[in-house]
Amino acid sequence: MEQKFSTLIPPQPEILVQLATELTREQPNQKRVAELLKADVALYSTILKAVNSPLYGLAVTVTSIERALSLLGFERIFNLVRLTILRNTLKKTGRLERFWDTAKDVATLSVSISQRLAKLDQDDAYTLGMLHDCGLPLMVQGFSDYRQFLQSAGNLDPANFAQQESELFGFNHFQVGARMAERWFLPQYVVDAIRLQPRIDEALTDRIEIDERSRYLLAVLTLAQDISAEYRYYWRIAPKQELSRLQPALSFLSVCDYDYLNFKEQLLEEMGA
Repeated sequence: MEQKFSTLIPPQPEILVQLATELTREQPNQKRVAELLKADVALYSTILKAVNSPLYGLAVTVTSIERALSLLGFERIFNLVRLTILRNTLKKTGRLERFWDTAKDVATLSVSISQRLAKLDQDDAYTLGMLHDCGLPLMVQGFSDYRQFLQSAGNLDPANFAQQESELFGFNHFQVGARMAERWFLPQYVVDAIRLQPRIDEALTDRIEIDERSRYLLAVLTLAQDISAEYRYYWRIAPKQELSRLQPALSFLSVCDYDYLNFKEQLLEEMGA
């Protein structure tokens, strides 16, 4: 099974390896980083488009990679590049529009929640929102009967979902996603948050020793998934989710039920606007 597990993980693109090498230097060379990004025209244009999106809230329009690097810094640009390449890589697995729509919803909601309820880096929140289920497309690609499993799995919570996956395929998509995130140079606390989703209750109640940032990420992700599911249920895109998993997240973030319901209603209105 280990051999099959390893074959699911796509290799790191050379540009990602080169950027990671440059950024680990004591003084990264901005000119070298810009040259690497400009070498791929499609990636270059995608990055500029993303940098000018509302997510980064820049007051000026950025028209060059050099300017983007000056305004956002190496780490944020590297994170953006990694997300862009990873998404393009996973898209090759086939038609998964609903998967990416949901990931984008959860990522955007995670940023909003982290701004108001948690002391959490917004880039980390967005990254986990986009990649929390990144193992799913890899499982679809690796197993011919995985799509059928997804259709039959219904509305299982992560723990039961992971258990069924492991019984049928030898491992679960949370493990696959975490391994890919690790190989693609994501921070360990983000990797752990992806991997520990089936054990979120244990993680949020200190029964597992992990970085505090992983706990905040998991708590924020839980609320973002709940709000996204409610929105998609309204449009009859997804089944209504059980709310039993929310309490550990709310308790960890010191948010009472009443305040959360009001906050949730506000975000749902913003999504529907």
